[in-house]
Amino acid sequence: MFLIKIIYALLGIGMGLGILKYRKVVYSWTGRWYWAEKYLGSGGTVFMISLIWLGLIFVSVAYPFWVFDNQRQYGSDMNTETIQSQNPTE
Repeated sequence: MFLIKIIYALLGIGMGLGILKYRKVVYSWTGRWYWAEKYLGSGGTVFMISLIWLGLIFVSVAYPFWVFDNQRQYGSDMNTETIQSQNPTE
């Protein structure tokens, strides 16, 4: 299972680095994102493409180390026994 996670991580990192290298080509495919240009200024679309693929690289690096496999919730190791009263109330 760990080997498969590493393969997925390498694929994700490779895709992310490839898109970062060719982000101008991706920009020519997608066109301008008006909301990115409005809120991030001139060149906001290219910046947003870079942020998206940097996020993919982050997720790909974190995935093999079980960061997203939430086996246990916070506080589950605490003693959560309930106290039952001897006289039930109705």
